[in-house]
Amino acid sequence: MVLSEHARARMQQRGIPARVVDWLAAYGAVEHQPGAEIFYFDRTSRLALERDIGRRQVRRFAKALSAYMVYEKGRITTVGHRFRRIKRH
Repeated sequence: MVLSEHARARMQQRGIPARVVDWLAAYGAVEHQPGAEIFYFDRTSRLALERDIGRRQVRRFAKALSAYMVYEKGRITTVGHRFRRIKRH
């Protein structure tokens, strides 16, 4: 997935490693919004990640697993930490 400059800057500002963004793309739950998709970790995706990557690695990045990313128009437009629930339509 292609990162926008805005997403790159937000990853650095918010301390979200590129590895976590890759995991979001591969394992994250997806919520479809008008014109975009939001990727985030829910219980099922965390368990799948832990099963494939290993518990030790997942615990090492535990703080960053509250991350989400917005995928829009063929690229990742922003990345951040979730403080609220994801709205589902």
